[in-house]
Amino acid sequence: MRYGSSTLADTLKGSFNHRYVADVFNNGVRVLANVPCTNVSLTDADTSLVQGTGLLTVIYQDNFAASVAPTQIGDLFSPFGTEVRVYSLITNGPGFSERIAMGVYLVAETPAIITTRFLWQGGVLSKGDRIDLTLKDRFYGVQRDRFQVPGSPPSLTSVWAEVQRLTGLTITKTITDGPITAAVAYQEDKLQAVYDLATVLDATACTLSDGTVSMRTNSWPDPVATVSSQLVEGDGGTLVDVSRGMANDLVYNQVVVRASDTSSGAGVLASAEITSGPLRTANSDGSLSPYRRVPYFYSSPMITTTAQAQAYADLTLPRMSKLRSVKVTLTEVFNPLRELGDVLTVNRRGETFTGRVTGITRTAAATQTTTVMVG
Repeated sequence: MRYGSSTLADTLKGSFNHRYVADVFNNGVRVLANVPCTNVSLTDADTSLVQGTGLLTVIYQDNFAASVAPTQIGDLFSPFGTEVRVYSLITNGPGFSERIAMGVYLVAETPAIITTRFLWQGGVLSKGDRIDLTLKDRFYGVQRDRFQVPGSPPSLTSVWAEVQRLTGLTITKTITDGPITAAVAYQEDKLQAVYDLATVLDATACTLSDGTVSMRTNSWPDPVATVSSQLVEGDGGTLVDVSRGMANDLVYNQVVVRASDTSSGAGVLASAEITSGPLRTANSDGSLSPYRRVPYFYSSPMITTTAQAQAYADLTLPRMSKLRSVKVTLTEVFNPLRELGDVLTVNRRGETFTGRVTGITRTAAATQTTTVMVG
């Protein structure tokens, strides 16, 4: 979870107001602070390489009737290096206010720019600007910065050091470092190389709300909060609705790892499969099960031996065959502290279950939509 004061945690269980503001950076320098934002929609999705995206509208009125609407490359709010740091401002009466960082985003597009102008003593002045922005987190910049030629890590001693070198961004170390398992040859996609490096530490690369690069462990940590539809000790009944669904498109009963030994060029192959239960690949007589065989294929330049391939297959199979099988959508009271990877205990009337956050959609509404996979 994102950090918030204990007072904020208590406030989020009761009555409060929230709105969005933004700080705008040009050439690494903050040029505007606490700019009001409307039409805000922020989405976090762990299924995307660029996990954080957003839409918002900036309404700007200058004290001296000047316009900040971009008209050419390099202008403020132009999609050529402008960064926007979005904050949720939580208030409760005149005595409490706290600003929570929601993310650091690159301006990817300004799809609509409207400036209202008027004449004053022979000159043209601006009454105000309305600027629509399409935002993407800093991984968007890493994704567009592709390798010019194939390369390889200059050192194999540290995954974190190589991730920092590839992204050029500040890192926040959240898990134990380790050596890179192979002197791989990077191809073209720099962001995909970052994700491949994270698999060495059994983790998924991500950006945090402060814009730094970090990783989430693939194994589930302990729950960080309880979301309840009724008052329980330590929580305030912030769960509004639960929608449960099941789909088989992300449920696999076999993991097949394909790789190659870079020293000899020989192929590396390993697999693991479910042998019992409703997701078994085959019946006891050898015939296909009702669910049949549904393999998940994986290939990584970081895997260069059969032992590594088998270890990855054995580790990944339980996740691919269970954790993605049930998707639950929670409608909960707006909570800016929630983030991808959080493990929640959900206490709904009549049932209690544990889920890990895989997606969040926030607007200016009093509620947000949080998607969890049930373990």
